Amino acid sequence: MTDYQTINVITLERLNNAEYLSFMHNVLALLPLASEEEEDRPGGLSVLSSLSENGVPALGLSAEFMNEFEQEIEMLADVVDETRIAPETETMNANDKLRSSVTTFVTSNIANACKSPISTEATAGNELYKVIKPYIGIAQLPVDQKTVKIKGLLLDIRKEENAQYVTDLNLTTYLNELETANNAYMASMQQRLRTRAALKRESGSAIRERVNTMYENLAILAQSYNIVQPTAETTKFVNELNELIAQTTTAYNSRSKRPKNNNNENTPSGGEEERPGGL
Repeated sequence: MTDYQTINVITLERLNNAEYLSFMHNVLALLPLASEEEEDRPGGLSVLSSLSENGVPALGLSAEFMNEFEQEIEMLADVVDETRIAPETETMNANDKLRSSVTTFVTSNIANACKSPISTEATAGNELYKVIKPYIGIAQLPVDQKTVKIKGLLLDIRKEENAQYVTDLNLTTYLNELETANNAYMASMQQRLRTRAALKRESGSAIRERVNTMYENLAILAQSYNIVQPTAETTKFVNELNELIAQTTTAYNSRSKRPKNNNNENTPSGGEEERPGGL
């Protein structure tokens, strides 16, 4: 009786993105080219270019399938490696820090003026303190609340009846600076929202689901070809893929510190060892 060699099962869902991408890139690297004379071709055509153009006839993988498979992996890598720090964030942080500092300075100066030995300053301090009292502690508020509170503070303290008091305490420059910083923060926040909306990409989990299916199809085809019409290329690929699966599983177990003899270690639902490329 012929002993058919099958492809071992790997539970792809438990791999983190780095492990997952490494595994898929290695799968691509193991695929046999349409011609083993790649190094003799002018310009040194890359492995990926050859796979996209010619597919993998030895394993029954069409050029269309390989092109789509590679594109999905590249798309996943792009999403996974995408920076989560928007360019506007640094500006927002700087303006948030500035507006908090100026707010604290203004409210502290008003509170201190209440104790001033100069009657005009004391009067101005006491009158303006009534205005700013609801706004004390703005600097500790969440950023969105802080934005609204600062706008309210500026509106109230700039009312006509408070104009002379503001002048007496020389607060005009600081209020203007506070308004500038608050407006700049809001502008940066709105720009960041627009930027994120424009660059919003498909989630990595959705891409991984598609890649999972494509990998399983690849594994089924490779295993089938190795059984129905085995060649040196199909045997080599199955052996090397099984070695890659073993290495990936060992690395995962080492990272997660899980027992290597876990019953469900290599099959997600147990009892499906015969399913190539199991998910």
